[in-house]
Parts: sequence; structure tokens; C-alpha cells
Amino acid sequence: MKLCFLFTILPFIAQGQPGIEHFLNPCGTASYGVPLQNIARNDVQVLTYGMGTDDVPSSSGHCIRTVRNYEHAQFLHALDRRTGYWQVVSPKAGDVLHPDSLRAGIAAGRLRWAAGAMPICYQGYGAQHDGTGWQQVEPRDWERSIVRITTPEAVYLVEMTIAFLLPDGAVDVRGRNLVLEGSPLNIH
Repeated sequence: MKLCFLFTILPFIAQGQPGIEHFLNPCGTASYGVPLQNIARNDVQVLTYGMGTDDVPSSSGHCIRTVRNYEHAQFLHALDRRTGYWQVVSPKAGDVLHPDSLRAGIAAGRLRWAAGAMPICYQGYGAQHDGTGWQQVEPRDWERSIVRITTPEAVYLVEMTIAFLLPDGAVDVRGRNLVLEGSPLNIH
């Protein structure tokens, strides 16, 4: 009788424990590449990673989604004179990036092309999970940026737009208005 009782309740008890994979990678593996210039090659990557406590496996922390460039693509950065840090340029709709002003900004040390990563959203797990789900990183300086893409044929500038979609924390990255370097880039 005790054996029948044990087999009856055992499935209900065993279901509550996640596998070790959940503890080793609590944020999952939602990373993927995105082409901006040519569908044959990814230019940027949406990367999901965890930043947790020091214990291994991590029992508490945050999942973070970022957009970062591949080696052949660079973000346009501007020097923030107040902080001394380089930040990815976030142009406004209607702006125009003129080749002359770009060259002058680079020559003066106010602008540069460089690798970068832009955090888009985050969500807690373990003790850091507050039930609110994915949340945007504020301020939203990541909605538009300018990417320089080097190919064997030419160098291109492209406006990159990013949209954050609830409730899943999906990150939609698109390339808009591709031009050859040296041409004006209209921001939409």
C-alpha cells in the first residue's frame, strides 16, 4: 500500500524542480545575428546574457539583451564632454549626417567609429525577479544609431533602428537608408 501511495504522489513532487540547464543559463539562449546591408552576412548581433550573483550556478540576477556589432561593422560614437565617455550617437528623425560634418567631427576628436554594445532591456531572475517581466533600459538612446559597414566592395553607412516589443522582450533590429560612405545619410 505504501508503494502504491508513493508512485501516486511521486510525479507531482518531481515536477517542481527545473533542470541544471536552467541554473547554468537562466536567461536562455536568445542570441541571433541581423543583416543591415546584405542578407548574406550579419552585421550586428542581439545577445542575451545573465549578470548574476557570484555563486555558481547563479541563483539570482538579471537577464540583459544588448545589440553589439560584428568586427566589420562599427557604431558612430560621440565624446560626452561632461563625463569623458564615448557614447553611441543617437540621431533624431529628420537629421542628416553630412560627410563634411562627419569628417570634421572625427578630425576634431568629437566623433569616432568604434565597436560597441547597447543594452536594450532587462529582466530579473531568482530573488531579483519582481514579476514585471522585461523592461526597457532608459534613457532610450538606442532607438536609432549609425553603423559603418566595411565590405570587400565598398564602405557603407546605414541608419539602424531598434524596437523593443513587450511582453516577450523581443528586440527588432532593422537597417534603413543605406548609402555609400561619403554620401549624405538622411535619418528617418
